[in-house]
This record gives sequence, structure tokens and C-alpha cells, in this order.
Amino acid sequence: MQSPLGFLTAYIPEELFHAAGFTPVFLFHTSEDHGYARTHLPGFTCWVAGSALDRALAGELDGLAGMALAYACDTVQGLTDLWRRNVPHIPLFHFGMPQRLDGPASRAYLLAELESLRERVQAHTGRSISDDALRESIALYNRTRAQVRQLYARAADLNPSDLYTCVRAALTSSPIPPCPTTPRHSRLPAPLLLLVGPALADPVLYDVITAAGARVAGDLLDLGERYFGVDAAEDGDPLVALADRLLALPATPTKHHSRRSRAAHLLSLIQERGAQGVIFARQKFCDPHGFDYVQLAHALDEAGVPHLLVELEQASQAGQLHTRVEAFVEMLT
Repeated sequence: MQSPLGFLTAYIPEELFHAAGFTPVFLFHTSEDHGYARTHLPGFTCWVAGSALDRALAGELDGLAGMALAYACDTVQGLTDLWRRNVPHIPLFHFGMPQRLDGPASRAYLLAELESLRERVQAHTGRSISDDALRESIALYNRTRAQVRQLYARAADLNPSDLYTCVRAALTSSPIPPCPTTPRHSRLPAPLLLLVGPALADPVLYDVITAAGARVAGDLLDLGERYFGVDAAEDGDPLVALADRLLALPATPTKHHSRRSRAAHLLSLIQERGAQGVIFARQKFCDPHGFDYVQLAHALDEAGVPHLLVELEQASQAGQLHTRVEAFVEMLT
């Protein structure tokens, strides 16, 4: 039986952990605050890291067989040290991900990190992770990714709240529930939006978009459409396949690729999906997405694409979000 293993960042080689007997589960941040993390993290720490540490110190994550973190930002890097010191009963597996995705040494570095991770996981579990087991896990995750891509291909015909539920299920290793499609002949014309940001834990934004009469045509979320967009090769060296997949993913704000910019990817997605507007859903105190917003907003302004920035906090903002999103959608109609 597979044991649950938590992860937080968008560059975890889930297949390697699955082949070792774990079920990787993304730890969505919650609205609850026990106050335990405040003694270890400053008040301007993002909700994602703070919630994970708070829940761990409260004992809510004791059912996890481990925790996986890949380098994503300074906050996550700091969480790595705090976790090892304060949550020693939940083993931490840290994974180094290069910042430059197309550097001359990026692939070699990533392969060395994957081999090191494989050895550390094997030493912890006492069981070998064979190449055949890795290929089986890769094939399994490729099938899940294909299902999610099919969802996004018809996202404009889905209730945004249903889309959120299905994608969230894929990130928690649950069976993806069937998402009902609204027949085109009965669907009223609705503005199509793209979402940009990290992982969205709270479905309130999707609920608000639904209430405003709009649809989500796709997204550039760290743990969203981009995360499921690339498969790993099912033949050859499985570690090479995992490395190549991670390097081929569209970059998050803390990564760089000289020939694949986030702005160009977003503009291409807008054109492909026929989106009329973009909503930036930034977690409060998330500096990487704050800097990213400036560049992407400039590109959208030059292209004449309307956009809205909302900051999400641990406390519910449903009322404020509804007002702002409704006004934005009305502007698009």
C-alpha cells in the first residue's frame, strides 16, 4: 500500500517517489491558523509556507510518510531548514532544481540531483527503486497528465468551480471526477479568462468567476495547466526522462529560459484560447509572482489585453473578490 508523501512546489519528480512506494499529495494551504508557525516565520511569509509549517506543528500532517521540497524561492528554502529542525518525525527530502533551465550544465546538474534523491529515498525506505518501477510510474503519471490536458482543452465549456475540483483532485492523487460539460447550444456567451499565479488553494475565486458569468479558458498557475503540460518519455533512462520533463516545463517566476519567456507563453495561450482578459491571483507576500506581474502586465498592456490583479490571503475575501471580479467581467462584456 502506497504511503502519502506531501509536497509544496512545482518541480517535484512525483514519479520517483511513487516508484518508491509513496503517493505524492500536494499540500493545499488552508484558512485555519493555529499560530504555531508564527514563532518561526516572519509575518510577511506567504500563506503557502506558513500554512504547511503550522499544520505540521499542530500534528495535522502526522499521517505523512515524508515531505518533499524543491528549490522554488527563498521562503521555501528557509522552510527546508525549519522543517528539519522542528518537524523531525516527518522526513524531509530536498531536491535541488536549477534556476536556469537552458544553461550548459543544467541537465547534468539535474541528473545528479535526481540520482542523489533516488539514493536518499532508497536509504530511507530500504527498498530499491528500479528503472522498470520508474517507467511504470512515469506511464501512470503520463495518463493522469493526459486526462488533465483533456480537461483544459474543454475548459471553456466547464463550470469554473468544476474545473477547479477536477484539477485539485489530480494534484492530490485522487481519481479525477467526471466534469460535466455545458452543452454549447445552451451555454450563454461568457467572457473567457486566464488565471496567472501559484497554486490556488481556495476555490472562492473560481466560485466568484462562476457567479460573475465568466469562464476559465486556461491558466498559467505554477500548479495548474503548465504542471500537466509535458509528459516524460516512457522508454530509455527514466532519470533522463524525468530531467528532460522538468526542464521542458514552462518556467515559473523563479526560473529562467532564454528562449521561452513567460510573457510569450501567456500571450500565445490568450490567442489560442480566445481569452478576453487575465486575472492575476497572487498570494500575498509572494515576491516572485509580484516581480513576475510587473513584466507580464507590461506585455498585456502592449497587446491591449485587459487584466486584473487580486491578492489572496488566508482570511476569506469572498465579498471583495466578488465585487472586483464582477466589475472586471462587466468591463469585458
